[in-house]
Amino acid sequence: MSDVEIELPPLHSTPSTPLWLQVKHALRDLITFRLRSGDRIPSETEIGRIYDVSRVTVRQAVSSLVDEGMLQKQQGRGTFVLAQRLAEPLTDPVHFLSSGFDAVDPEHIRVFSAETVDAPDWITAKLGLRPGEDVHKIRKLLEFDDEPAAFRTSFIPVRVAPDLLAMDLSRPLHALVAGVHAAEPSEAYESIEFIVADGFRADMLKVRVSHPLILVERLVYGGSGEALECSRAYYRADRFRFQHRLKRGA
Repeated sequence: MSDVEIELPPLHSTPSTPLWLQVKHALRDLITFRLRSGDRIPSETEIGRIYDVSRVTVRQAVSSLVDEGMLQKQQGRGTFVLAQRLAEPLTDPVHFLSSGFDAVDPEHIRVFSAETVDAPDWITAKLGLRPGEDVHKIRKLLEFDDEPAAFRTSFIPVRVAPDLLAMDLSRPLHALVAGVHAAEPSEAYESIEFIVADGFRADMLKVRVSHPLILVERLVYGGSGEALECSRAYYRADRFRFQHRLKRGA
């Protein structure tokens, strides 16, 4: 879509709203209601001319939308609308662990690596393992159109599932463990935080260092309190948002 085909929405001026924020809100309306993923927005010069504001004001508005993952600047080409973030539920009615990676069609999952290793000290502490105990370390990539959107590293004690690495690891790991080894998960604890990518994570996800990520750490326990799994999933913050329905109980 060329710049001349786009009619910018009007600014909604209020005494307490800075000019750059008014421009940002107008551009957000343009992106949300009139444009599609991959469309190019008008240049900063054109936006400034239409709204009669400085280029510095426009740049601040556009940069804010880039930081939020709605726009992407491409050197020498312009600024383009990014695809809407994928909505990931925090809970799933089918199975309490079927969220995030475990809710995705296996065709989008690629097993990046699978090996048996000595448990790192932090995993030994997390899972309450004996010193030197072995764990299966499984790393999976979540990909759309051959582009990595997230990856997850899982650690499962070998004694819980000795032959796990011989199975189809694209399937949810909790289903494999429960179905074959009768180690049924009964509860889990998850924490969600925002971090920035270091060199390793940036390389895994094909993003720049310091790119914003959503980290979801999960600890899974069986009915007897035995630790079954510790996993850490790293989602690109420009590709995902998490949602949770809140409903008042009876």
